[in-house]
Parts: sequence; C-alpha cells; structure tokens
Amino acid sequence: MNYEIVIVGHGRYPDGVLSALQLLIGTTEGIKAFNLDEQTTHEKFEKQLTELLSEHERVLVFADMTGGAPHQIVSRLVLEGNRPHQYVISSAPLNLMLDLYAKSLTGFEDDTIEGELQHTLTLSKQLIEILPDRMNTNSATAPVPDMTHQDEGDGI
Repeated sequence: MNYEIVIVGHGRYPDGVLSALQLLIGTTEGIKAFNLDEQTTHEKFEKQLTELLSEHERVLVFADMTGGAPHQIVSRLVLEGNRPHQYVISSAPLNLMLDLYAKSLTGFEDDTIEGELQHTLTLSKQLIEILPDRMNTNSATAPVPDMTHQDEGDGI
C-alpha cells in the first residue's frame, strides 16, 4: 500500500528536508511539507493537516521535534481521527526519513508496516554517534583530527 509522506516542523525545516532529500535521491515526489512559520498561524497549520489527514487513509508524518507545536498538533489530529494507518514519527533524523521514503516508493504492507517502522527506527538510532567517542574509550586524550588546510592553515 502507498502511504502519503508528510514532513511538519518549525520555520522552514520541512522545506530544508525536502531540499536534502532532493539532493540525495533526486526526487521528492509525493512528499508534502508543512512549515509552521511566521506566516502560518496554528489554526491555519491545523486546518491544512486536518484536510490532508481526512483525504488520505495511509499517512506517515515526520515531525521535527517531539513535543513542539507541529508535533503536538499533528499527534492530536491523528489520535482524534483514530485511523489505524496514520503514524507520527517525531525527532526523525534525515537518514530515517530517507530510508522510509525510499521504502514507501515500493509500498508498505499494512500488516508489516509497524515492524518496518520499528526496525528502521532502531537502525537509525544506531547511526547516531559522538566523534571522537571519548565516553566509550574512557580517554580524555582521544586524538583530535587535524582540520587545518595545507594552503590556508585556518582550519575552515
């Protein structure tokens, strides 16, 4: 089954995600972005999302920040709508959105999508790292890479 892909967030974050996805995979066909910015009231934002959620039975919504206004609004609408195939994924990193968007191009099966979402979320969490990982090495003297350029010497 095909799922609508929606990105919601503060400012122009959703548009920025679309730009990054376009750069990485060459398409953003079928993705809708809803910016909650200075020109958009909460009421207008909610109305746009209400229309989209009522028009599409199957939706994956990526929200920029857990607990932020875009997340709160779309989560309330999804819960109130009580549709079994509408999901909100909050604080989603770009690699998670990229992976799920790519998978959505071939379609999800309704009976396996929750497992797919959970599996992809688990893999995405494993990709988050701190460099250098001094906490794992238990060393305050972990080597720091030399970032200076030979021609400039300013490290920028």
